[in-house]
Amino acid sequence: MSKTNKELAVEIVVALINANPRLVYKNGNSISSSLTLEAVNNVIVSVNETLENLDKKVSE
Repeated sequence: MSKTNKELAVEIVVALINANPRLVYKNGNSISSSLTLEAVNNVIVSVNETLENLDKKVSE
């Protein structure tokens, strides 16, 4: 069974997170991920929209 565009988008984001695991040091020794939840969400939405648009072009 083929994967949905949403499943593919999530796989791409997981690969992005795995490729960029480093932590960023901020003021007062606090440590945070270099990717924010908002950035991850934006990538999921963007990739999913791109895949949907590609599917539409192929089916035309």
